[in-house]
Amino acid sequence: MRILFILAIVLLSLNSCCSQNEIAISPPFDTNILYPSPNVVISNHTEWTKTHYIERIVEFKANPLQNGDIVFVGNSITELGGNWGQRFNNSKVKNRGIAGDVTAGILNRLAEIYYYKPKKVFLKIGINDLFHNELTPEYVANNIKSIVDKIHLESPNTKIYVQTILPTANNNPSKERIAATNTILKAMPPANYLQIIDLHSRFADQNDLMVGSYTNDGLHLTELGYLAWQYYIIEFVNN
Repeated sequence: MRILFILAIVLLSLNSCCSQNEIAISPPFDTNILYPSPNVVISNHTEWTKTHYIERIVEFKANPLQNGDIVFVGNSITELGGNWGQRFNNSKVKNRGIAGDVTAGILNRLAEIYYYKPKKVFLKIGINDLFHNELTPEYVANNIKSIVDKIHLESPNTKIYVQTILPTANNNPSKERIAATNTILKAMPPANYLQIIDLHSRFADQNDLMVGSYTNDGLHLTELGYLAWQYYIIEFVNN
């Protein structure tokens, strides 16, 4: 009986060693697969954006997100906001804006976002799509819905804030196309993981164009515009 007991102990030890060895030799997860290939081609990117998109992806790889971050995702209006963590005095707030990006570009780079299971995602995208007249408001809004659906599928505890498309000061894209897209977005079914923030109404004047002091070129924001944006959404960021 004593011999059987000793054999049992030896077998258990061997099994434990094997298990530890298996864990030790497991290859680490290759985070490179979270990012688009350098050869990726996104429909409706300009020639400049094709290069800038890859440059920004390289920056993202070098400064990866962390679990539980608050991520701002968008185009130049988001990117040019700079250090959003500094703006909100919160190091967890990260900038994932790419100038010139379109909804298809964001769909192509979502893996990094949902892999790190962010606490919150603030999405503002669509204006660059609307510069292409062949892209309908329905197309743009449906792509934004697809972005929301994919993030929620892969990271169900992430709260997603969809911010409506801002007006422009020169009616390009037309305020009608912007309004049509925003109407669809604001009609998205309510959900505990989703909130629509009507940023557009806070930036529009009586003619439904961008308040002059908020923009430096009719499209991009002045620092006053960024401060207005911060002021309006700070409760959602810090809540």
